[in-house]
Amino acid sequence: MEKYTFTSLHVNNLTINNAYALFKTSIDLAEPVIPFFGTIETAAFTKFKADNESFGKQINKNQKSPLTDSLKTFNKMRIGCIREAKNATSTFIKSPDEVKKAAAQTMDVFLAPYKEADTLPLNSKTVVFAEIIQKYKKSPAVMAAAKTLGIDSTFALLEAKNTECDVIYKQRNDEYAQNEVSGSSLKPIVVGSYGQFSTAIEQSVNLTPSPEVIALFLKLDELRKKYRLLDIDDKETPETTTPEK
Repeated sequence: MEKYTFTSLHVNNLTINNAYALFKTSIDLAEPVIPFFGTIETAAFTKFKADNESFGKQINKNQKSPLTDSLKTFNKMRIGCIREAKNATSTFIKSPDEVKKAAAQTMDVFLAPYKEADTLPLNSKTVVFAEIIQKYKKSPAVMAAAKTLGIDSTFALLEAKNTECDVIYKQRNDEYAQNEVSGSSLKPIVVGSYGQFSTAIEQSVNLTPSPEVIALFLKLDELRKKYRLLDIDDKETPETTTPEK
């Protein structure tokens, strides 16, 4: 019988907001599966959800900033740019025009590693979008393909909005750094609840497995792998971004 073990993740190393985002998404994934939980899993989930709600309220209270709306606006703009590039690629890859079809195929290969770039946490988007722009500028073939597809201006706009987003993000970081109060007082509590919930799910899939809980385990583990990438960076660079799913 296969033994299921969650990917190692040092949750304490995550920033307050990345930790909250991990917890909130885990809860969203788990809620539809509650009918398949046993008594222990249900109790662990209930406590985890309640602790995270308190955690989120404290974060929101302490991290209100006039820069938040601007940050959200520029973030939506840069997401719109990358989606526009993807949509144009999907459209023209089926085009009867061989020139545009070839350009779309080139763009499709270029964008393939970044299929989920627009769903990453806020600070991760900035890094990945900057990488896209850097590689784009270094590839005459990709730049020519973008021009053929009429999305060369889209990449220019992506660069501009990503830079503006990064500037505002850093300004807000500086603003938050001056605030003495944070959500740190509740973080250890919800980290403990998350650990209990994870242990309950891990025990469930190993001792009393069901297809539904196994599927949940796999989704939660993929989420842990995603946030594990932020683990080391978060220890050295505090993030104070409003949590995203």
